[in-house]
Amino acid sequence: MKQKNSLLRGLLFISVWAISLIMFAQNISVNGTVTDTGGDPLIGVTVQVQGSTIGTVTDMDGRFTLQNVSRDAVLVISYVGMKTEIVPVEGRSQIAVVLTDDAEVLDELVVVGYGEQRRREITGSVTNVTAENFNRGVARDAADLLQGRVAGLMITTPSGDVTEGSNIRLRGVSTLQNDQGPFIVIDGVPGGDLQSVAPQDIESISVLKDASSAAIYGSRSAGGVILITTKRGSATKPRVSYDGYFAVSSIANKPDLLTADEWRAYAKETGKDPSVYDKYGASTDWFDEITRNGTSQNHSLSLSGGGSGNNYRASFNYQKREGVVHDNDMDRYNFRFQLQQRAINDRLRIGLTGSATMRDFNRPNRYNFVLAYNMLPVYPVKLEDGEWFDTREYDQGNPVRNQQLNQDHWKNVHYYGSGDILFNLTEDLDIKTMLYKERRTEERNQYNHSETQAGRNDGGYALRENRVWDKNLMEWLLDYNKEFGTTGQHRFNAMAGYSWEENEFSYMKAANRNFTTDLMGANNLESGQGLRPSDVGSSRNMSRLISFFARTHYSYMSRYMVTATLRRDGSSKFGANNKWGLFPSVSAAWGIAEEAFMDDVNWIDDLKLRVGYGVTGNQSGLDPYKTLQL
Repeated sequence: MKQKNSLLRGLLFISVWAISLIMFAQNISVNGTVTDTGGDPLIGVTVQVQGSTIGTVTDMDGRFTLQNVSRDAVLVISYVGMKTEIVPVEGRSQIAVVLTDDAEVLDELVVVGYGEQRRREITGSVTNVTAENFNRGVARDAADLLQGRVAGLMITTPSGDVTEGSNIRLRGVSTLQNDQGPFIVIDGVPGGDLQSVAPQDIESISVLKDASSAAIYGSRSAGGVILITTKRGSATKPRVSYDGYFAVSSIANKPDLLTADEWRAYAKETGKDPSVYDKYGASTDWFDEITRNGTSQNHSLSLSGGGSGNNYRASFNYQKREGVVHDNDMDRYNFRFQLQQRAINDRLRIGLTGSATMRDFNRPNRYNFVLAYNMLPVYPVKLEDGEWFDTREYDQGNPVRNQQLNQDHWKNVHYYGSGDILFNLTEDLDIKTMLYKERRTEERNQYNHSETQAGRNDGGYALRENRVWDKNLMEWLLDYNKEFGTTGQHRFNAMAGYSWEENEFSYMKAANRNFTTDLMGANNLESGQGLRPSDVGSSRNMSRLISFFARTHYSYMSRYMVTATLRRDGSSKFGANNKWGLFPSVSAAWGIAEEAFMDDVNWIDDLKLRVGYGVTGNQSGLDPYKTLQL
């Protein structure tokens, strides 16, 4: 009986093994080329096996290779600006694909200042990047989605500090003060913060790069404008989506310093007393002691859906990041919701949006890098009795002790809500109003331990700071759109609006020194004995901005286009005799590719000639009360 069971098991194993070989043999390698209608190879085309993770991109010659592909697989071939092709493999090992231009891409609506325009009819320098073309992988904020995607947009990371956002410059320095990056607008709300929106919630980003397109934002547009549109719900069944990643970061190039043995040899060669450097018998890599491989993780969960007269979307995002130094980390929580209700045969639209962001983080003391650089490798982190090693040579301190005993903790809470109503007065005329409320609070608790280099002279130093930003906004818009002519070849748009914005900022701080104990940190300021007049302070300021703006746009057959904008800003930051600024712009474009004489020119996909002029301004560097006379 046992022999029979063994025989059956052997036959079963051989059968499974044979079937596996047969199934594997059915998979093939697929080679192919992707060209345009003119026969030119396309570089960087995405070739994906439908329903799997197998994929690649075409090389310089438009060629691609896929390994271990099922004979009945289906390839999805996509490229920006061209129609996506679905190609069955059908057992073929060689496949040639021709992609055609996607006219819908040129006809899709692109978000511009206070409205939308067809891509082919834009007269200014505007780049629009949709979610399908965002950078994949780890994204600290929305700026990382655009890295390398927009010509002239320079995005840099100032340091390895995970609490810092990206530095953004558009077409270089555009102001005398060199203090203004692009103006951020999120879902039509000016003055947005990239940290307040999770990258997974963004649908598209438009970058207004020249003065003719950015002038509609007047006195805050000198550095260009970035318009962020977040994802919305659609009329579908409830849909739950999850997105997440885990990553590790490390220092790419550490300084090449002497090891303990090399330092002892150097000391011996230069005639130094070796007993000083052999006293502790230590071998310490100080950079290794204060650094680490930082991990980061991101989890995003969303729920969206809707019906015939409404849609909704809610999302939650959690991001945890560790810096490459031990005293640097951040936890970020984003919650966002959007509701939209339509009524009166879709003539009335009511929308509600809310968002809350909380960041809890520790900022590093960068001076610890200087200390680690200067500390000798023959010094230990701790002595044999467990006490921290310290040397007053060059007024140095132990960087590892600084990291573990000092604290610089921050907590930032940012929340806002908006409501908008759009009503279709006539077939061609809409009126829209929006109300917006925002508050951001920031709390800092800093403590320098009395045993560390930073706090020893003060007997311990504690600082608490609180900042509060409040913002109120109201906008009214009238938008007129009209197509006329026998085939709608004439297209005209006119928009006019009014905006009122109020910003208020308050600040308070308290500090003290000379504490009897370090156990309470910054949580017991009154126990300090070293209070100075400069240790207590507060401030408050308020500013208002009133704006009138308008835009007109005309297009004939998407071939000849002209756009003009005008904005008048009145700011409380400006001087008494110069409260108002005028910011006009005009631009025109000729869609050469739409002309009849271009029909036979297959090697050009799109060709447009643009010319524009605009006036932009910068009030970001002005203190609200700087122009007041006493």
